[in-house]
Amino acid sequence: MPKNNFSTKQNEDFYYVKFTKILYKYFEIAKFLKYFSKYSKEDYDNWQYFTLQTFRQKLKLKYRPFIDWLESCTPLMKFLKLKHIPHYTKLQDFDRRCNIRWHHSIIESTPKVVGLKKFFVGIDGSGFSIYQGSKHYCCRIGRKTKKKDFVKVMGASDMRHQLVLAVRIRKKSRHDNVDFRPLMRKVRRKGKIDVGVGDKAFDAEKNHKLMRDELGALFIAPLRNEEVPVWRTKGEYRKKLKRYFPKKTYNQRSKKETVISVVKRCYGDTVYSTKFSNQKKEICYKVIAYNVDKILKKRLVKNI
Repeated sequence: MPKNNFSTKQNEDFYYVKFTKILYKYFEIAKFLKYFSKYSKEDYDNWQYFTLQTFRQKLKLKYRPFIDWLESCTPLMKFLKLKHIPHYTKLQDFDRRCNIRWHHSIIESTPKVVGLKKFFVGIDGSGFSIYQGSKHYCCRIGRKTKKKDFVKVMGASDMRHQLVLAVRIRKKSRHDNVDFRPLMRKVRRKGKIDVGVGDKAFDAEKNHKLMRDELGALFIAPLRNEEVPVWRTKGEYRKKLKRYFPKKTYNQRSKKETVISVVKRCYGDTVYSTKFSNQKKEICYKVIAYNVDKILKKRLVKNI
């Protein structure tokens, strides 16, 4: 029994090292700076901090328990070249300094990491709960509890490999259609979109025109008011979908629901930060951890 436990621990440590190698490849492609200033202290670099924060979200640990876990993970410490374990406040300071654009840039580097040039894109939105503590004790100490207790996340994913390609995070609840155009344009800058699929919320002629005329891709979304005949349906591309709807291709959209489900179940569906800027980073770490795990599971990167 102890022997089996030892071999399991070895396999986990080996996996963590491979996980870090993939992360470092992300950093190289995204041109993530090791130091934000030439005057920065060189005890720890940004790559080490970012890796540790990603592991913290992957393991669903708070700061103090995570530092305790790190002490026992010697192979990871050796690979990261950590001479000393950083105090958890160092990780918090890094999050305060690191601009959210770096997190988005790293997520959007996924196609280059894997070598994807063509995408079958699924787009959908979801919400992550905000931890607010016990409402009972908030009432006792007179602290107001927020009515809105979630952060809205819109994501575009590749359906063939189930990898997240880009995300947009909003503090307020907005219609899904608002983020459609910027997300699709972001993905197009990274490669060619063959097909895009979305639910009924994205049924708009302007979305079809963007995908067909500007991005050169087919877009499939169920039409609202299905009982309305073709001659009364507005829009050239919406009429074409009314005449022939490729249901088999559209059914691939369910994989996007799977992506959201896996991120929430494996990395947590709750964010614990109080500031919105940190909530966005927390969600990005979860998405990055998901992508790296998926790359390792499907062996999409060789020689790791």
